[in-house]
Amino acid sequence: MGVSSHVIRFRIAYSDCDPAQIVFFANYFKWFDTASREFFTACGVPSWHQTERERGIIGAPLVNAQANFLAPATYGEDIEIETSVDSWGNTSFVMRHVARRGDITLAEGREVRVFAVRDPDDPKRIKAIQIPEDIKSACMA
Repeated sequence: MGVSSHVIRFRIAYSDCDPAQIVFFANYFKWFDTASREFFTACGVPSWHQTERERGIIGAPLVNAQANFLAPATYGEDIEIETSVDSWGNTSFVMRHVARRGDITLAEGREVRVFAVRDPDDPKRIKAIQIPEDIKSACMA
C-alpha cells in the first residue's frame, strides 16, 4: 500500500502570524513535522507509541532541516503541504515538503530523518538504526 506523496491541509490561524500578519517562519517547520508523521500514517505505519512497544522504534527524529520561503501567506487562508520521500539511505532518508496556496508555492522544505531506538547503554539517549525494510516498502509507491 505505498504512497508516493501525501497532502495535508491547514487553515492558517491568526496566531500563526507575526506582527506583519504573515505566517511566522517557524510554523512551516511545525507543519512540515506534522506532515512527516501524516505521511507515515498514510503509508500504514502505526503510531510511534505502537512501534516503540512492538519494535523499540521511538520515531523518525529530525537531524537536519532546511526551507526556502517563496511567497507570504496570512491568516484565514487555506494551504496544503505535499510530502514525499526524496531518497532512502541505509540509516537516513530525505523528506520533501511543498507548501502551497492554490497554485502558488509558499515554501519548500527538506528534512533529513532517521529511525531511532533508545540507546541500550544510556536510555536517556537515542540512536539511529538501519531503515526497516517493511517501513521503506510501505512508503514507496
